Amino acid sequence: MTKQDLRDKVAVVTGAGRGIGRSIAVKFATAGADLAICSRTEIELLETQRLIEVEGGNCSTFIADLTDMNQTSEACNKIRALYDRIDILVNNAGGGVERSPLPKADIMLWWKTIETNLKSTAVVTHFLHDLLPSGGKIINVSSGMGMSPGSENDAYRVAKAGVHILTESLALQLWDRGIDVNNLVPGPVATSTFNQDDPSNRLDPNDIIRLYEDGPPPQFPAVERVKHPDEVGNLALYIATFDEGGPNGQTFSLARRPL
Repeated sequence: MTKQDLRDKVAVVTGAGRGIGRSIAVKFATAGADLAICSRTEIELLETQRLIEVEGGNCSTFIADLTDMNQTSEACNKIRALYDRIDILVNNAGGGVERSPLPKADIMLWWKTIETNLKSTAVVTHFLHDLLPSGGKIINVSSGMGMSPGSENDAYRVAKAGVHILTESLALQLWDRGIDVNNLVPGPVATSTFNQDDPSNRLDPNDIIRLYEDGPPPQFPAVERVKHPDEVGNLALYIATFDEGGPNGQTFSLARRPL
């Protein structure tokens, strides 16, 4: 069992401007953590900061495109200058910008999807891992799509497969420092992913969930359910508050189907 208490802890959450990342950051703040949050979009990041401060939390913001090595390095250096340690790193930045199969894909967007999901996770971890003390946690937001082939979304599948094996490799590399590294698989979640055909259509998560009350999107089996981002935040908090020596190299999932 975990004690959901993050007082005196510092957590870094990437992709925290909206959706899953925002919910994780706010849940951590509610549990008492100080937050360092990162995203490409300043206005979204500032709204997350506002929500954290409403909960009484302390929050620093860092604007960066984590597919850009220079911007990532600069953001991580600023985090290092502000904190002498971080206790939790959540690599959540990601998304699918090219859904077409490789033969039909815009290859630059295909590769951008790899960078958005896998490169960001690897580079941020590279720059910040030495700030994690014994008992520190790294949580990588992965996907069940990274665990099986498919006829579309292969860039996203390949990227998340990379995140999955990177998590397991880091678990072996960092265990002797007392750092636990685990995957979090959300399953389908009511985020802007459902608005990609019309990015200006910013549906509320509850509105998205209501759209799928009778069943999930067609790419998912009927047993699946579209979840609220706060459910993912709760699972991330659960993973983050395990005692030292808890699960390492594991995959925690909200999916309702075999992965």
